[in-house]
Amino acid sequence: MAIAGAPRRPAPRRGASVVTAGLLAGLVVTTVPAGAAAVPRAGPAASGGCGVIPAPGPTATTPAAVAAPLGDSAVQVPRDESPHSSPVEWWYFSGHLRGAGPSGQVRCYGFEYVTFQVLGFAPVPAYLGDLAVTDLSRRRFYYGAETSLLPAPTTKGSFSLYTGGWSMSGGSGRDILHAGLPGYSFDLHLQATEPAVLEGNGGVVSLGALGTSKYYSWTSLLTTGTLVDHGVNMKVSGLSWMDHQWGQLDLTEGGGWDWFSVQLTNGQQYMFYFIRDQSDRIVSSFGTHVSPAGRAARLSSVSEAATGSWHSPVTGITYGSGWQLTVPGGHLDVTPDLVDQELDLRSTQGNAYWEGDVSVHGEVDGAAVTGVGYSELNPPGATTPAR
Repeated sequence: MAIAGAPRRPAPRRGASVVTAGLLAGLVVTTVPAGAAAVPRAGPAASGGCGVIPAPGPTATTPAAVAAPLGDSAVQVPRDESPHSSPVEWWYFSGHLRGAGPSGQVRCYGFEYVTFQVLGFAPVPAYLGDLAVTDLSRRRFYYGAETSLLPAPTTKGSFSLYTGGWSMSGGSGRDILHAGLPGYSFDLHLQATEPAVLEGNGGVVSLGALGTSKYYSWTSLLTTGTLVDHGVNMKVSGLSWMDHQWGQLDLTEGGGWDWFSVQLTNGQQYMFYFIRDQSDRIVSSFGTHVSPAGRAARLSSVSEAATGSWHSPVTGITYGSGWQLTVPGGHLDVTPDLVDQELDLRSTQGNAYWEGDVSVHGEVDGAAVTGVGYSELNPPGATTPAR
């Protein structure tokens, strides 16, 4: 595959900032798969190695119930799992995997794999694939990117997307992922244990000045498969998360956002979105809570406060590094598993952002909670082309 790679990160996931003027100019002239990667770097662990990966409890929904049609208005699943005609759309997976090396030592990984579809800048859609692996045992971060121009898929109620040698396909809570970087590759099978979640108001969310998006999530995906780590083939298992968003977005507005997914060991999940204006002030926020039985509820009041910061020596951007999220009945403390999980794609896609594997501890309704998650930080102004 046409990638170079070593530790650092892949491209954004929320999707809005990925389609900047610099990126679009590149897409028009890039007619064959192209790869990008950052220089491998070791990162100091903020919270550390192999944590406890949540697993669905005995109340996990049956596959038949998971695949039942969901939604009766703007967003319907599985109908809307297939590509749309919106200017920008993305299918995003993140997850937490555990395997054993040749001598039986436990190895843990976080991964992010996203495919963007961009319309209107070439005769056929542009597809951008971004992949990142956080190796928690080595404390290193790797990423790569692929770009392809391809005819739009004609699948109904499902998706089948390709960028270079990478592929993701699925529908109705069953997905297959195949992707790799120098040193790492994986083939994963994902199975939902709970129904899809329509985020916001029936699957429609406001992103402030950025615009309005359709949005649903699969928040509990049992994951199994194989991962090759520098030539060592191992079976892995774990838990993943999937987001699908599409819509009319104002990508020149200049704001930003923080996004969090949280999967707790008690079977609960949370999603948080915090929208920032050009001055980096949070102007809008929303969240979702999913019970162990798979019942989703919008959160009426959520807030975010950074508990630390990290200054990137590569981009000069200062990010929050550690966060406290307030939820009804308590709070969640979110800590990066590696401090440096930044992606610098300014020279190829016109943006830079931080997204990575995190650990979660806190207290809700008087009980201690713990879990895992992913955080994405797209600060205002981070779409400035590299100097």
